[in-house]
Amino acid sequence: MGFTHHYLLIFALCILYVESADPSAQLCNQNSNTTTPQLTKNIDSLLSALVKAASESGYSVTSSGSNQARVYGLAQCRGDVPSDECSSCIQTAAKEIKNMCPDRVDARIWYEYCFIRYNTENFFGQVDTGYGTFYYNVENVTDPKTFNTALGALMYKINSMASAAGNKGIAKDSTKLSDFLTLYALSQCTRDLSQLSCRQCLAIAVGNFPTYCDDKKGCRVIYSSCYVRYELYPFYFPLDADQKMALESSLKKNYTSVVKKP
Repeated sequence: MGFTHHYLLIFALCILYVESADPSAQLCNQNSNTTTPQLTKNIDSLLSALVKAASESGYSVTSSGSNQARVYGLAQCRGDVPSDECSSCIQTAAKEIKNMCPDRVDARIWYEYCFIRYNTENFFGQVDTGYGTFYYNVENVTDPKTFNTALGALMYKINSMASAAGNKGIAKDSTKLSDFLTLYALSQCTRDLSQLSCRQCLAIAVGNFPTYCDDKKGCRVIYSSCYVRYELYPFYFPLDADQKMALESSLKKNYTSVVKKP
């Protein structure tokens, strides 16, 4: 019995690792310029610097090169994620973004725990909602009126918190819908945004709920400048091992996605 339990645990953890390694979204902008040998060198240098800094602090913005070969980059982990998970995610993202986009100067890759982008145009401090990915649970809630009222209040609360000074662009909270049901939500902006720009981005993100996530049990809106998510189960840290495995399994089984291009 003990051997069987141990084997099943190892098997489940292997599934968790494979599923966690898949990007949530990715963009290799084919309308952007192609790379040159010097730009490729600068992108490599940029990614190395982003990995080092973001692995230590959870966030980094920097640039590499000069004049026409200058490239700007940002790396950020989700603010609730432990440092070891953050570092692992950032390293994977930096590797995969080059594999995904070896010849273009505008590339972005999102994982559940982190995000990396680079471009030859300086995007720091600018709200970017031109490209978005929307995940929604295929199942509907049983009491839409009560659910949507609670969701609206919760998102308003955490969006205000995330855009407030000193919160590093992130907030998370939950609210009880009944004795047996709790709604969890998280909002985050990239930390290069001002408070006003963060509020603007989050408002745009939540504004997508009626279109893509109306009455749905869960939803994620992923933009280059911000991210919002709600679920009827715990998804933000701290999470125990069972909750993490249940989370990854649910994302693969119950969700579908829509990509919006500019």
